[in-house]
Amino acid sequence: MFRGIFYGWYIVAASLVLIIMDGLLLYSFGVFLPYLNEEFGFSRAIGSSIFSLRSVILAFSLTLAGRLVDKYDPRAVIISGGIITAIGMLLSGIADKGWELYVSYGFLIGLGDGVLYITCVAVVSRWFIKKRALVIGIITTGIPLSGLIASPLTAWLISSFGLRNAFFALAGLLTLSTLSALALRGYPHEKNLKPYGEQEELSTSTVQVTLDGLKNNNNDWKALEAIATPVFWLMYSMYFLGFTTFLVIVIHTFSFAVDLGIPALVASGALSAIGIGSILGRIALSGLLTEVLETKKVLFLCFFLQGSSLFLLLGVREVWAFYLFGVLFGFFYSGLVPIFPTLLGKFFGLSAMGTIYGFFGTSFCVAAIGGPLLAGYIHDITGSYFYPFLLSIFFCYAGAILSFFIKPPIRIIRPITSVSQ
Repeated sequence: MFRGIFYGWYIVAASLVLIIMDGLLLYSFGVFLPYLNEEFGFSRAIGSSIFSLRSVILAFSLTLAGRLVDKYDPRAVIISGGIITAIGMLLSGIADKGWELYVSYGFLIGLGDGVLYITCVAVVSRWFIKKRALVIGIITTGIPLSGLIASPLTAWLISSFGLRNAFFALAGLLTLSTLSALALRGYPHEKNLKPYGEQEELSTSTVQVTLDGLKNNNNDWKALEAIATPVFWLMYSMYFLGFTTFLVIVIHTFSFAVDLGIPALVASGALSAIGIGSILGRIALSGLLTEVLETKKVLFLCFFLQGSSLFLLLGVREVWAFYLFGVLFGFFYSGLVPIFPTLLGKFFGLSAMGTIYGFFGTSFCVAAIGGPLLAGYIHDITGSYFYPFLLSIFFCYAGAILSFFIKPPIRIIRPITSVSQ
């Protein structure tokens, strides 16, 4: 390795690969869904319930992963989760009955997947003080990169080699990619380094640092303290609303396009367009706009315009409209992802970042449990995706309104009184 390169950037590169794999698990299911429904005779709601079960298990896994990464070597945490996930994908290709999919895809993949995203965000946050929002934006770009790659890759694997062989191929890819976790280190001091951007005069023996690079003068909140604040639950609700919309789109847009007679490979391009828009959005919104505009105003714009982009799906049926929608939707959704963990670090410090963010991430799981399942159920009743998409617009507009109520929390520290003898 070149001495001039700060080791934290190797952490960023490895984390990017791992989060791409996390995104692959997300984006590929929407492509698998219509084929699973046909293979096993599922309705839209029943097929979506596999993803919902995965999300129930993922909620537990995210919380567990946050605690594990605060206590143990992130390499062991991620490799263990990656192996479990690959086994789940492999067994999904072997499954002959519907309940077997619930075990392999719903349980095992949900259990293993939780460690990939949370661990990477928590570890990278420890390595960077300066440019933290940037590096979180870089690694979380792995999700839209997956959207760019995973959807057409999965559609091609299924059309070329069949449903079951597609599961086997993705299991092998997950196994190989998990090896990038060997580059991770939990803290800079393990490499005799300081976090990037820490002032030179600060001692490397400092346990943690705050967002501004100052010593820990009671600025790092305990996990239970942070979770008990109103602003935590406000942001939790916003995250839930934003991701409910996102997951309805990711899980059902492919089926929506196929229902309209669009060929499978062409239909998968809409999800790839979301990936392209997300990459551009993370650069423009979280990387640049947050430097000149108040964070809650950026959140308002992201939520409002993410919801507004859905009107393209309500009124237009041409292929170009799907692709334009994908770019616009991905662009504005992407700004939400790095902003929330950055705010959590700013408000609550880093000593319990893994646990705090792990619990915060369960809002994604709650959205994933209900959103795609509800959309599938409404489709089964009405025969249309009009009402699920309309409901998604409402969720986004609600998130936009809530963004104006975000305020830094005030920590109440009880003074220690001494009794004179």
